Amino acid sequence: MSIKGSVDWGELAVTLFESGGRKTYHVDEVAKIGVDLGLVPVGESSDSFAKKLNGFLARNVKNKAAQFSKVPNKKGGYKKGIYRLKPMKSRKMTAVAPKVETAFTGAAGEFAVLSELLFWGFNASKMTVDDGIDVVASKKGKYFHIQVKTANGALDKPYQASVRSKSFQHSTNVFYVIVLRTYSSKRYINDFVIFSSGEIHQLIAKGVLKNSATISLRIRLEKGRYWLGKNYDVTHNVNNWDCLC
Repeated sequence: MSIKGSVDWGELAVTLFESGGRKTYHVDEVAKIGVDLGLVPVGESSDSFAKKLNGFLARNVKNKAAQFSKVPNKKGGYKKGIYRLKPMKSRKMTAVAPKVETAFTGAAGEFAVLSELLFWGFNASKMTVDDGIDVVASKKGKYFHIQVKTANGALDKPYQASVRSKSFQHSTNVFYVIVLRTYSSKRYINDFVIFSSGEIHQLIAKGVLKNSATISLRIRLEKGRYWLGKNYDVTHNVNNWDCLC
């Protein structure tokens, strides 16, 4: 997966540093996080991406309003290719949205999924009545039923969502999308973790998920990767809308 259109390297670099969970990285490590999260611009190789990212960081540290700084070495110079993200308070922040009732959050997540589907070329519609399916989408003659769960969180805390067992539908055209909404430096970011109902069924069989009255989907972000439960890597499920096809 890749991002399309013009690239805001400042915003992208901040997102990558924060996604990794550390403040200091070598540029090659940051580039790898970008590759793992599918944030490499269209047409860019991983090596080219790393070089352009390094070029941006090298220029940024020279600005008065720099978001990044070099890391000193013991010889009075700086460590090559290593940069530090400056503390959040040194950067301009925008207003943080207030906490709202879950009905608002849930509806917002459904519309966010609907919008993203349209960007990916799906003809999508929100269901008028919530009967276990929130959004119906179609593409190339195929139809998909989607249940949406929205989880607010922070980069250092797990996201929590759940599916009622009685509403869980095991079918080839049913998918579950967990909207991970996080405030990151200048704006809110939505990431989408996409599971087929078949994959959830397999995770229950493997014991990764517990099949109780509610199926708990606890997701955490750690060092640029997304984990379900204790140690099941679901990074490949993040923003992977192609899996619907």
